Amino acid sequence: MSQNNEQAMDLYDHVYTYLHETWDPIGVKAFGENGEYASYTDDIVLMIIRKVSINQLANHLQSLVEDTIGLEWYPRNFHLESAYDLLELRGK
Repeated sequence: MSQNNEQAMDLYDHVYTYLHETWDPIGVKAFGENGEYASYTDDIVLMIIRKVSINQLANHLQSLVEDTIGLEWYPRNFHLESAYDLLELRGK
């Protein structure tokens, strides 16, 4: 496996773990659920690789929470903090 592929897989694993362990807007971690957010991981990894802005990623996360999951009560700050954390994973 090439170094780029390994880095991409590491990033995928970090993003997947972050979504489940930290982001978790519906609290599936408490129930031991794993995989609930897997379908979001690919798009987020691509956004990180493409070096989108923090606002673009925050908007994407907000859309996931509001439009896909169906929750409307998460504050904007939650999405910005999560976007910042996710973009920081680029360097790992």
